[in-house]
Amino acid sequence: MAEENAPPPAGGEADTAKKKLRLKVTRVEENKPRVRRRILAPKPAAEPATGVISPSTEEKRVGAGRIFRELGRKAWGVAKGWSRNVWIGIGAAIGIMVLYGVWTEWRKTVVRVKVELNEVRLGDKPEVLVLYDFSERLAGLRRDYGRRLAPLQPQIREIEKTLILAKADAAGTTEKMRMMEQALGEEKTKSLKTVEENQASVRRLWIEEAGLLDQEFDDRLKEFLEKVEGRARDLGLFYHPEEDEDLQQAEIIANEFRLALYRAPPSIRLPEQFAWIEKELKEWHRFEKEWKTRYQGLGAKARKLRNPGGDNPELRQDQKKLQARELDRFRGDSQMIQKEIQEYEERLKDLREKESLAKGPFEEDVNTIPESFLCLRIPLEESLAQIAVEGKVAEAPPGALRIVLRGKRSGQPAWAIRPFNPVPHKKIEVIFRDEDFREIGDWLETE
Repeated sequence: MAEENAPPPAGGEADTAKKKLRLKVTRVEENKPRVRRRILAPKPAAEPATGVISPSTEEKRVGAGRIFRELGRKAWGVAKGWSRNVWIGIGAAIGIMVLYGVWTEWRKTVVRVKVELNEVRLGDKPEVLVLYDFSERLAGLRRDYGRRLAPLQPQIREIEKTLILAKADAAGTTEKMRMMEQALGEEKTKSLKTVEENQASVRRLWIEEAGLLDQEFDDRLKEFLEKVEGRARDLGLFYHPEEDEDLQQAEIIANEFRLALYRAPPSIRLPEQFAWIEKELKEWHRFEKEWKTRYQGLGAKARKLRNPGGDNPELRQDQKKLQARELDRFRGDSQMIQKEIQEYEERLKDLREKESLAKGPFEEDVNTIPESFLCLRIPLEESLAQIAVEGKVAEAPPGALRIVLRGKRSGQPAWAIRPFNPVPHKKIEVIFRDEDFREIGDWLETE
């Protein structure tokens, strides 16, 4: 007892503390596979003659391969105990599932979209969009922007037609100048009588026959204007034709008559009046075409009338002076026509700028349609895409879906829109070509 209660010797407590604080550090290798140590039951000792002793422990690696092998052996052990009827049932179930899968695939409703394009480009990530019917939204946009463009588009069309006529007149005058210059440059070897006759014939051709043609054109135009004005007066229309002589063209007058019909009294039958003005305009176009043909024929006739002149130098000099005066007159006419063309082009440019401002963000508004009416989006791979009629596509009412492809033609955005009409339990193919695409800017044009 005395020894137990006795204080420890000096230095003993410090030695005990040092022993308690001593830690055993074991080196750990990273990524070393986990090893399970299995203790085996001791086996009988080997015979003395062999001198071989079996190990009491075995080290084996544990991995996914070993786990699957063990599960497979166990499953095979269980399956070996099954009867023949069980195996027949398993085979029948597999066969039924295969047949059901084949039948389901055969009965599936599919629409294949194929693209054959040359001019249109679909971009880096082409896709096929299945959209709900957005015709009302598009019609609303066209209506809104159409109201802005209504005052401008008729003026643009009329100025374009006037420019075509003015350029045709300029081309005719240029041809006359060329012919006169060519005549002045040619060596005159004709006789006095031939020169006088030919000169008189050419002068009579350009002064009399051309003047008669011009007078005939003016008379027919005046008759057309009076007929339209009389018709509008009889119907009681709010009709005010243009007072400017440059704007008194058949197309402009017909357009004014059409606009007046939109404000006509309810008792007037609009289809009959529209048909009447179209018939009159068609007859005018037929006359205008014949008139241009006859006018152009004067140049060929004038060339035939020009024959080599006489040997008299004075007569040749007089002929040159006359042709020079005619050439100066044609040059003056050409300058006036070119000035008119320049003025019309400036007016057309201003109207085009106003039209561009009136259109506004129409393209941006159209581009928001797919996100608002999207039903399905399918990537287009190797010019093919397959639309299976299932899910939201199958739930949509008949005729409520559209197939839309977006691309660009000559740098301008263009869309192709087709109705989505699948055939139940069949696979059909829809082919898109360049002519199916229409530029967004053309949607605002009056159809």
